[in-house]
Amino acid sequence: MQPRQDLSLILAAAGTSSRFNPHLPDFPHIKKQFWRLNGVPLVQKVYEDFNHLGLFAQIFILVSNRLERVYLEQLLCGINLSILVGGASRQESVQIALERVQTPLVMVSDIARYQIDFRVLERLLERMQGGLDCVAPAISSTDTMVYYNPTAIPPYQALDRKRALRVQTPQICRTSVLKQAYKAGEFTDESSAILGIGAHVAYIEGSPTLDKLTYAHDLPPHSTRTTTHTGLGFDVHGFEVGRVMKLGGIVIDPSDCVDCGFKAHSDGDVLLHALIDALLGAIGGGDIGLYYSDKDPSFKNKDSAQMLQEIYQLAQSVGHFVERIDMTLFADMPKIAPYRALIKRNLAELLDMKVANINLKATTFEGLGFVGRKEGVGVQVLVQSRALWVTHE
Repeated sequence: MQPRQDLSLILAAAGTSSRFNPHLPDFPHIKKQFWRLNGVPLVQKVYEDFNHLGLFAQIFILVSNRLERVYLEQLLCGINLSILVGGASRQESVQIALERVQTPLVMVSDIARYQIDFRVLERLLERMQGGLDCVAPAISSTDTMVYYNPTAIPPYQALDRKRALRVQTPQICRTSVLKQAYKAGEFTDESSAILGIGAHVAYIEGSPTLDKLTYAHDLPPHSTRTTTHTGLGFDVHGFEVGRVMKLGGIVIDPSDCVDCGFKAHSDGDVLLHALIDALLGAIGGGDIGLYYSDKDPSFKNKDSAQMLQEIYQLAQSVGHFVERIDMTLFADMPKIAPYRALIKRNLAELLDMKVANINLKATTFEGLGFVGRKEGVGVQVLVQSRALWVTHE
């Protein structure tokens, strides 16, 4: 396919995935967008399949929150790619991307339709040359179709399934027409919105491979295994008199730290910061500063335990299970022994882990360097996680 400077692509991946439940005990919160087919999240697979065509002037991916946006920016590193936080509905998400589309034509598709049929793409592009406002793929229904209207008597009306079509994506639309159509009401796809304003829509033959993944039972037969990932985190903070000191979410008694806390934009919990970086390393998500910039005033004095839980939820969403944590505190002050068990129990509660899978060590610098001079502390953390690997049979 030849590059098109008149065509952009919008990929919708901002859903909550609430209906997708693969019943995997170690991965109860994985979202279908991050279902790891051959170790590759579906959102990455779909983006790379489309991007490989070299067809689009701009590509937009809509995700459900800020953390997913930052994560995908590290994972994909795409040229002419914009990752945006979507809205409360699919339509709102597409509208957010439409505001940035600069081409006269736009293709819209769903990450949940993770298989690409290149013959359908060719038919879409060819049919769109006829001066239409939208072209969409559709296939006939093999099931009996009934229309339900609760206010009618009787409420059910049989439909001729030979005349009923199941509409799929990707769909190509004129950008200006789609913007106008979506302002006219609420719709579940682009073609129905454009039909709603009386514009010209055509449907071409679709493909069963474009069917949408909604429930886990929509998946083809598959086998699952896991791969082991490790992440290393390191952080250093200097002392500041008069601040509350937290380590691992536990407040250190002022008498154990000569009334010092840590210099920091957030609450300065150096142990949790290193743990967050290690967790991000295991999932390939960059570093803590990308998610919680010290230049952003909204993160001033932010609770590091909340930051850890947010990143942990991200790790679960993208298909990782945290197996073990090993931490080393480099400090001549405070002494960690009175707080070791408290810190481990607190982390186990924050991350819903067994205490036995969390290890905390401490060492001094024997009077050497900034640690030995009691100017601050350092922490190194190693995280081991398992990531889902799915093979469709």
